[in-house]
Amino acid sequence: MLTTKVDFPVGDFARFLNCGPTVLAVAQYNGPPNIITLAWVTPVSHRPPLIVASVSPRRFSHDLIVNAGELTLNIPPWERLAEVAFCGRVSGRNADKFAECAFTPVPSVTIAPPGIGECLVTLECSVQDHRPVGDHTLFTLLVRRLVADPTAAEERFGLGAGLPTTIHHLGGNLYAPLGGPSREPEAQK
Repeated sequence: MLTTKVDFPVGDFARFLNCGPTVLAVAQYNGPPNIITLAWVTPVSHRPPLIVASVSPRRFSHDLIVNAGELTLNIPPWERLAEVAFCGRVSGRNADKFAECAFTPVPSVTIAPPGIGECLVTLECSVQDHRPVGDHTLFTLLVRRLVADPTAAEERFGLGAGLPTTIHHLGGNLYAPLGGPSREPEAQK
């Protein structure tokens, strides 16, 4: 299901990330866009609107992000847990994750990589800095544009019956919805 999104001030980006949702990042460089699941993403500045994301150099998307200097961060709903797990387990070297997960690429306005239509939130980001930190690279990202499902934004993700909720990675293959019990994802269909 596609979700309708409306523009929000980029300064509001932290309210969508403070609760620590797992995100689907889309990177693209000299080829089709690739999706990678990221759990280590956090806001670090309001002015300017900055986020840091940690990515292993062993991942296919790592070099796409370094070379392109931009990516989208997409916050998926709980109903997409199987696809989120799939995008974290399968390399973009071997799969078209948009096709495999039936995700709709939505053109970005400020950068080249697309957003994901089925996600609740899309942040268009440019890389401001990247540096090795242990076994990962820490990317500092400037939020250039933010679009969100207005219901998710206004109702504050999953704090009532029937409201959209986000996916939270608890380590290994364990995930939990915001305010719900944890569980392992079902196999990709």
